[in-house]
Amino acid sequence: MDLRAWRTTSQELRRWVRAALYREDEDCAEKAWLVLAELTANAHGHGRSPVGVRVWRSTASSTVRIEVEDACRELPVPGVSRWGGTRGFGLILVDGLAHRWGVDVHSTGKTVWAELVRRAAGAGPGPVG
Repeated sequence: MDLRAWRTTSQELRRWVRAALYREDEDCAEKAWLVLAELTANAHGHGRSPVGVRVWRSTASSTVRIEVEDACRELPVPGVSRWGGTRGFGLILVDGLAHRWGVDVHSTGKTVWAELVRRAAGAGPGPVG
């Protein structure tokens, strides 16, 4: 499922994730929401518009993949914020929730992604929704 997230509220994103992952167990859906919330917050706070969101479900690897794309090529650094203070711990949260995560840099910006292990069987590989 794809979404242009630059004008989407937090509550709308949560409803969107719940709808996209309606076949998944509650734990996976909640973790997906937390990861998506953090990655979109980072994209809005550190990246550049437009921000796009994708959620994928794979039966081959039993994972849900969350991707957030923005127009900035600067790599995120876990535990570090350019604003200092108590900020900068979101990717540490993502690291704790996700099976794995990473960043793909491309000509128009970057995609930060995270994969969660899911318990329930899904409808097949590819975009959910």
